Amino acid sequence: MARQFKGKSVGFRSDVIRLPDGRRRTREYLTHPGAVGVLAFESPQKILLVKQFRYPMGQFTYEIPAGKLAKGEDPAACVRRELEEETGFVAKKIRKLVTYWPTAAFSQEVIHLYVAENLRPTQMNPDDDEYLELARVSSKQLESMIRQGKILDSKTLIAFLAWRFKVSGT
Repeated sequence: MARQFKGKSVGFRSDVIRLPDGRRRTREYLTHPGAVGVLAFESPQKILLVKQFRYPMGQFTYEIPAGKLAKGEDPAACVRRELEEETGFVAKKIRKLVTYWPTAAFSQEVIHLYVAENLRPTQMNPDDDEYLELARVSSKQLESMIRQGKILDSKTLIAFLAWRFKVSGT
């Protein structure tokens, strides 16, 4: 018997499953439509981050621009939308970095990461419940923030490392 709860952003399921050896067990997990993140280069020397308060962590974070996929939305279209909403820039060039599962043990979430270059300014338009501050850092500054433990957000860490090590898209 499955039990479920659906919130605005995530859902929760509790399913009774059959293990390979035939035993029955309960598995609880979050449902999520997926998300995107973008390592956005305002110039070859400057990366755009957003500073925002993350209620579950109880603090401000620095992260790459990111957002949740709408039902049936193409990740590349979502990344373009989120980049403009959160930073006020559109990109002439976007390329896929990597797709990953942030917490496969208890969530269905999949995150698609991109790199954006050749940015042109437009108008920032965050969601009505987002309070964002734009930050510009060099790749050396971002690496230093990571080494100092100032960046703990997985999508930001993975995007930067995937870019640094030239991981190809999947």
